[in-house]
Amino acid sequence: MRKIVIVSLLVLLVAVTASAGTVVVNFDDLTGAGLVPDGYGGINWSGNWTYYDSAQPPYNPSSPPSRVYDSNVAVFPQDTFSFVNPAGEVFLGAWFAGYPEATITFNLFNGANLVWTSNTLAPTDVPAFLTSGYSGLVTSVQVLSPEPDTFIMDDVTYSTVPEPSSLMLLGTGLMAGIGAIRRKQRA
Repeated sequence: MRKIVIVSLLVLLVAVTASAGTVVVNFDDLTGAGLVPDGYGGINWSGNWTYYDSAQPPYNPSSPPSRVYDSNVAVFPQDTFSFVNPAGEVFLGAWFAGYPEATITFNLFNGANLVWTSNTLAPTDVPAFLTSGYSGLVTSVQVLSPEPDTFIMDDVTYSTVPEPSSLMLLGTGLMAGIGAIRRKQRA
């Protein structure tokens, strides 16, 4: 019986790990120029981010051809995007390029609570990754810069988190399977 429980727990661990994954939102299927639609890549962009695919150094994308910039600098510092999953995701970071004076920092929120502030990156014409430095769930990300119109962002990266209902369903099925095996062994 002990072996069955151990094997079952290993199966559960593999299933949970498989249901979580890394997502890289690279914008490369968006051609031309326009507003990034809400829901794209599992993120709500709130009409603040514009994509484009034309060459424009020093705004070089990490993965050509497309990248995004904050098109609504009038409401600075509201350069924010939020995750579609209301429970949040684990935000890993994004790639940036632009002018060095456009230093970039992330403020990470879970609901209305600021839970983390990242290190700062001074972009150049060579794209560089700014890591969030935080491993907890966040619902929204604020991108802060004193020069919000002189940088671009690309390859926004986050880890998905399994929904609690999926985990509960998986656990219930696992417990039912263990119960059936125990009844069979007793018979």
